[in-house]
Amino acid sequence: MEGVPGSSSEHECDSNSLHSEESKLRLKDAIKHLEQLLLENDLVAPESSGTISHEAMQIGQDLYKSTVEILGSKMFVETEELIMAESDDEEGQFEEIQDDDDSEQYMLPEKDKSMEYIPLDYKIKVVNMAKEHPKWTLKTLHKQGCSRLKSMKHLYRWEEDIKHGGTIIDKYSIINSWTYDRFVEARVNYQQVTTRNLQEWALSAASQFENFPFKASKPWVIKFKKQNRIKQRKITKYVTEKETATLEEILAAADIFRKQTQVLIPNFHKDFIINTDQTGCQYQSTFNRTLSTQRAKAVFVQHKSSNKISHSYTAQYAMTMSGKLLPLVFICLQEATGAFGSKVKKAVDEFVKIYQNVKVTSSKSGKLTTYLYTQFLKEVLSPYVKHEKFLLLIDSWGGQTNPALYDDIFQDDNNVGTCTIKVIPPKCTPLCQPCDVYFYRQVKNLIKRLQNCSFLIEQKREIASREDCIKIHAIVHHQLSAPIFENMLRYAWFASKLTDEREVFMNVNEVCFPLDILKKSCDCKNVTFIRCAHCRANYCFACFYDKYHPSTCTVPSTSTDE
Repeated sequence: MEGVPGSSSEHECDSNSLHSEESKLRLKDAIKHLEQLLLENDLVAPESSGTISHEAMQIGQDLYKSTVEILGSKMFVETEELIMAESDDEEGQFEEIQDDDDSEQYMLPEKDKSMEYIPLDYKIKVVNMAKEHPKWTLKTLHKQGCSRLKSMKHLYRWEEDIKHGGTIIDKYSIINSWTYDRFVEARVNYQQVTTRNLQEWALSAASQFENFPFKASKPWVIKFKKQNRIKQRKITKYVTEKETATLEEILAAADIFRKQTQVLIPNFHKDFIINTDQTGCQYQSTFNRTLSTQRAKAVFVQHKSSNKISHSYTAQYAMTMSGKLLPLVFICLQEATGAFGSKVKKAVDEFVKIYQNVKVTSSKSGKLTTYLYTQFLKEVLSPYVKHEKFLLLIDSWGGQTNPALYDDIFQDDNNVGTCTIKVIPPKCTPLCQPCDVYFYRQVKNLIKRLQNCSFLIEQKREIASREDCIKIHAIVHHQLSAPIFENMLRYAWFASKLTDEREVFMNVNEVCFPLDILKKSCDCKNVTFIRCAHCRANYCFACFYDKYHPSTCTVPSTSTDE
């Protein structure tokens, strides 16, 4: 080590195991991976200058000292790990509450005092729990499963981490997860997916992180394909000239749209800045993955009807910038003749009377036409906005972009149009449409949870009928309309870069399906399936779905035993 800056004995590692060939090789791999990350994000040049400046030597010394300290504490940086130092000098709303007995002496075991990487999901869980129970002490939080919280003061730093989207490892994980989910959804619907699509989806996911230098580079997309076993296959379909826009052109168009929209936003109340979009839903949605033995060459899953998996219908939600859903959701079911028969029509009308937050229509394809979209405007949007002036963000589908369509429906008492429409440019919806960027991911997650729960598997039952489709969206709309999800809905606008406002929020999994509910029972003594987002009570599938819980849902509980 002679001649190496900072190599004094005070930095030498105490454990001989750290100097083994295996440890040296592991460190070399870590350095290679660090260089790869820096190259992917354009933070380092591909080649060195050939000379080392004084500033470069200082940086190198600091990096060396930090590395030796990490080795000395036997903490190795893996691909999924990041060493995080926590600050203890911040003050704010989280207060250290002392117990009457031994809280003052309560300390973490000595072995837990080393710096460690805390996953973003864990930080969200702890911060939200601390906010819900401001009088809980550190000791109480530990008993409730927050043992990795070393000091109440760390909550401020964790909250800032959450607002900024987490650490660099968290951000890469989120980008990869979002991109893969979009890929799977596209392939399930037999859509063509190109490398450029992966890059667009990744950039859309990365856009929620301010000043994060992610470029969806060629090295990143190669690694992403390899990790997820995605390969290019022979195609027989040719793309049109309209589909050949470059990534730079798409990003530029999205940026112009954002700037133009941000100028309009101050002219409207946030309750009347609305985004609406259609989303395709399968009659029977699946997770497309299942547990199986490692050596299984083929994996089969039984379903009563393959048509329910391949056929789809359309749901159209509308959400405001203030974090609210419009009171009704519009559903278009697929019917062979394009219209309901007399018996079916009578049954559907009865369903709508029971599930009062839905409007139902039909078409041959299960998709909306201009006529059906006009029906949506009249039956869903118009009763909400009434005569108020509002800003409506829509995508570039030709069936809804005619300004005259809105002028005929939305007028004030003087017959002056009240609707200002802003059309999102083609190919830009994954980047700047709130419904598409985040909201519909939560909708489909909740639907999959309902249609693939263990209770249905045990009963060899499926919920894929007309009534089930209507009932499912009535439940989804009811749950996502809960006040606890307002920050999540506002986040969709932030992730689209249409607003700078962002708050800590919980998603569907964290609110409705936390792991701790598995230890609790429904009032009927059956295993809990879901926690209601409104009343925060626990229910089994039969009590929640079959008995249609929203019809009896009460005022939110103030109980702390969740």
